[in-house]
Amino acid sequence: MVRFLTVCCLISLLISGCADVIPPQSRMTDPDRLSPGNVIASAAKTEWPDEAWWKGYRDPQLDALVSKAVSGNPGLKTAMARVRLSLSFAEDMRAKTLPQGELDGSAQRERFTALQFIPPPWGGHTDWNNSASVSLSYDLDFWGKLKSRWQSSIDEARARQAEEREVRIELATAVVRSYLRLAEEFELQDIAQRHLAELDERAEIERRRMETGLGTQMALREALAPLPIARAAIEEIDLQIARSKSELAALAGEGPGGTESISRPKISLDSRTGLPDRLPAHLLGRRPDIAACRWRIEAARHGIDAAKAAFYPDVNLAAMTGFTALGFGQFIGKSAWMAGAGPALSLPIFDGGKRRADLAASTSSYDIAVEQYNAAVVRALKEVSDRLVALRTETAREAEDIDSLGIAKDAHEMAIQSYRAGLSGYRHVLETEAKVLKAEGALARIREKRLEAHAGLMLALGGGTK
Repeated sequence: MVRFLTVCCLISLLISGCADVIPPQSRMTDPDRLSPGNVIASAAKTEWPDEAWWKGYRDPQLDALVSKAVSGNPGLKTAMARVRLSLSFAEDMRAKTLPQGELDGSAQRERFTALQFIPPPWGGHTDWNNSASVSLSYDLDFWGKLKSRWQSSIDEARARQAEEREVRIELATAVVRSYLRLAEEFELQDIAQRHLAELDERAEIERRRMETGLGTQMALREALAPLPIARAAIEEIDLQIARSKSELAALAGEGPGGTESISRPKISLDSRTGLPDRLPAHLLGRRPDIAACRWRIEAARHGIDAAKAAFYPDVNLAAMTGFTALGFGQFIGKSAWMAGAGPALSLPIFDGGKRRADLAASTSSYDIAVEQYNAAVVRALKEVSDRLVALRTETAREAEDIDSLGIAKDAHEMAIQSYRAGLSGYRHVLETEAKVLKAEGALARIREKRLEAHAGLMLALGGGTK
């Protein structure tokens, strides 16, 4: 027996030489060798964003909406279920590394043949065939195949956990962006209503002028013509507000009525555009998508180890004991007792190249995981740079629009003073007021873009993930 096992192991070692000739072709990118670019390098250094970065907007209603979405969104719940599934699979892989035990028993009424090895009085008659046994087995896993599969499943579960964090961050960002659009729409609604009031006032002036004989029918019609368009614009904004509220409800996993009571957003944010120190190195540990890629590299590496171990023999220890007898008379007795124990060896020799193909597939999976990681690193730096450029641009444009609004307000104030002094008509006052409203609308839009760019930067930085 010892000689047989020795020969089998020697043959297996010779065959296993094929396991080491398919090296991976891809290498992980060194983040420190990637140039972050002038945009990132020139950014002011700040602390990493908090995990609840949206609280920087200082709006309790937004905080409540994000919390509701995180607890009720079906997409996030699906990601959480995938984590539980992967953890269950890892537990299944762990169980295979432990000793296994089974209890078997049967009692069957049979008619036994009289023409084979069944002795009398059972041959040619009907009686009970009974058995009961307990068996134990343990795969010694000398080459680490089961352990590697277990480790690979653990790494995959960790990748799923990172993906769940990514979904959570993307969900919070989606809520913030929808809320910012809602804030913009409320501001545009105010501006549109003031514009309608200005048009109504202008039409009323022309009506009084015509009644006193100072105006004309054409001037009155010109004043009345924009009113339907202005009312339609308000209705369109009202529709957009309803859609934004409905979108927030959907993100929270609720019906449209779940957010009908949302009040006007009250958003504020510091205009700083700094970046945390140690980019890109620290970015790799913060972004969940990069963390997931790294765990999948580890899972693929353990998959290669398991594929290599398949070239070696499986050695199991097995033991069993129990009773078996024909009839119930002596079923539980010394004569019916049976037992056995010993090693079992499974030695793969010829399989048509299956194990080598499995090793090649595992190596290719590793290369894929590495290249996905490399792409994620490059994409992360690009997204940070793009979001930072957008934030700086929108911040500068906001400052310009604030200046434009100030100029428009000054012109409007001068028009009012000129009208009161009798140097110009009221139409000039209304025209300058329209320019003020237009400048306010532009400022509301650019402010929403700046805030959205800030939210995009928080997402690109990994949402404050520790």
